[in-house]
Amino acid sequence: MSREILTVVETVSNEKGLNPEDIFEAIEDALVVSTKKKVYTEQPEVAVRVAIDRTTGDYDTYRYWTVVADEDHEMPACQLAISDLDPEEWSIGDVKEEQIESIEFGRIAATQAKQVIIQKIREAERNLVADAFEPRVGEMMYGEVKKQTRDGYIIDLGDNAEAICHVIRCCRVSNYVQNHVSMPFCIM
Repeated sequence: MSREILTVVETVSNEKGLNPEDIFEAIEDALVVSTKKKVYTEQPEVAVRVAIDRTTGDYDTYRYWTVVADEDHEMPACQLAISDLDPEEWSIGDVKEEQIESIEFGRIAATQAKQVIIQKIREAERNLVADAFEPRVGEMMYGEVKKQTRDGYIIDLGDNAEAICHVIRCCRVSNYVQNHVSMPFCIM
């Protein structure tokens, strides 16, 4: 499984132009979700963490508890009361971790992991596009009218980016047509 993780990270990173760290985090989140559903079905509030070695692709799974004051001890599945521990060794806010056995993926767990990974990758892609256009706010741009709706126009900016130009903000004398390449607009 370790080589497959590294291959997936490298492939998706190259194809989508994403930071490999974002993909590792997506896979870790997917493994956490799958572990909780497979091992801790009776206790969904259990705190689990997965750590993937970035060089070998091996991963370890940990269950952890946060140390809290006695009066704040409400969720025993993910919290430990300070009175149950050695006060010389532990303080409030510390995290106690215990390594647990990493799960083997079956078909259902792999499907769940795939859904989480796809969601995280889409989120990273949206952030990448938003970050690319953030410094261009207030700048005049041109794009291709992709579609006309009742409320305005959907404009293709290229590089997987689209803009919406509402009818209220469009120039009244211009008549924009679908696939019209030179529609000017200002990024807000």
